[in-house]
Amino acid sequence: MGRCIFFIMMLFMVLACKKESVNTSGNDPYQETVLPAILIAKDGISPAKGNVNDEVTIRGKGFLVNKDRLSVLFNGAKADIVTVTDTTVRVRVPAAAATGNVAAQVGQQYFFGPFFRVTGVFEMDTLFPGNRGANNAIFDIVPVEDNKYLITGAFDNYDNANIDGGVNRVARINHDGTLDRSFTYGKKTGTNSYATTAAMLPDGKYVVGGGFSNYENTAYVNSIARLYKNGALETRNITLPSGKSQVVSVLNGGVSGQVSKLFVQADGKMIATGNFRYYVQPDFNLVTTGGLDSMHLDSIQVNNLVRLHPDGSLDSSYNYDLANHRGREGANGFITASLLLPDGKLLIAGNFTRYNGQAAPRIARLLSDGSLDATFNSGSGGDYGIYSLTRQPDGKLLITGAFNSYNGQKCPRVARLQEDGSYDPSFRVDKGANGNIFNAAVMPGGEIILSGTFDEFEGLRRNNFIVLQPDGKVHPAYNTSGGISLGENAVTGALARIIQQPGERAMIAVGSFTRYDFRASNRIVRIKY
Repeated sequence: MGRCIFFIMMLFMVLACKKESVNTSGNDPYQETVLPAILIAKDGISPAKGNVNDEVTIRGKGFLVNKDRLSVLFNGAKADIVTVTDTTVRVRVPAAAATGNVAAQVGQQYFFGPFFRVTGVFEMDTLFPGNRGANNAIFDIVPVEDNKYLITGAFDNYDNANIDGGVNRVARINHDGTLDRSFTYGKKTGTNSYATTAAMLPDGKYVVGGGFSNYENTAYVNSIARLYKNGALETRNITLPSGKSQVVSVLNGGVSGQVSKLFVQADGKMIATGNFRYYVQPDFNLVTTGGLDSMHLDSIQVNNLVRLHPDGSLDSSYNYDLANHRGREGANGFITASLLLPDGKLLIAGNFTRYNGQAAPRIARLLSDGSLDATFNSGSGGDYGIYSLTRQPDGKLLITGAFNSYNGQKCPRVARLQEDGSYDPSFRVDKGANGNIFNAAVMPGGEIILSGTFDEFEGLRRNNFIVLQPDGKVHPAYNTSGGISLGENAVTGALARIIQQPGERAMIAVGSFTRYDFRASNRIVRIKY
């Protein structure tokens, strides 16, 4: 039996070899050649830019024979076909079109075509020097005196400034976007890491927060620095035990970690939130056993939230356990977003689920003493992290992040809340974004700008940038731009902050992008509308 099976197997092998030997052409007998149904000419579109509903002509060949199966797509939006010949197809720019490549589809075949710019309500201000911009991320932009702006980030150059030592992490820019050269720059300016946030003090000076341990070569400036109006670090002279003099920060202390947001109250006190565990204060009044001057950082546990007096000393009346000489438990996770409300209360959001041992599902409102506000009605809150908090003029709150629901209500990555924290059903998205949303901004007319890491929103192809109507529907006229990106990668790059320019139909956006609407704009852009 075994010999029989052996001979049958050998017979199949011989027959297979004979079958193969018959094919002497060298071609794969199982390969099917698929020829392209159409061809699109390089740069074969006229005109190369236009408005929604304009008619444009695409050149190539093979259109007529495939006209019943042919679709023309503007950044994924299907266009109405007006006329077809073998070498041209004339189409109408669809309402959902956005700047990007035109493509054609015949059955299951896709053909990438030429670039088409859709002109619309939002237009990049090409006179603003965003193409020079910053050489690394800008995290914050704050309006200051004389229609200027303070920017913070991870950059060490801005506006291609030929300044010895660079423009390190903090800069002041003029209203037209150029670098303000009256601000203090040079080798001794900036931090050794990054600056994330800035605010103005009641006396017109500035305070800057981030992740750094020195500023202007002054040591023990722990993530919070106070600056004169000219940008120089505000310092004081102290006398060491040896009698020597030393220059130190005017602030008595800071934090050991990253400050993500700083708020200044009317009385000059400063609230800092972020990713840090300790308040730290340098003690310069120490001497080594050899009689030399020594320094030690005294630390007090504060857990991602602290309030400081104007001189930088710890305010122990804010979420503080006096009996144990440390901050209360606070949030049991990072605080990624915070917002100081007009009544002095503080909104915080992030990945935490409890605050001071009480339920606080990724969002909470704190009273003026830092304790939990039990009247904030978040219910079960977000099912995943909340990354941004934005207050509308009517007091309602926009939240964005990685969540899919809020208090049991489906709201993929963006939702609006009533002032008391309850879900607002008058704002609703359906599919939402296919990635995370990091930022929301409200325009004067109530329109909402969202930014994040996504290339689709509500089924539309959009690069990290979408404008919604006040009810959450995609705005029919404000979405013709090609969005933002970091380099050539369409799904990276995001906005950190957008500010409206008062009295002007324009806004400035900053972040980690290098292109807006497929034009160079290095981490800053002015958008007119």
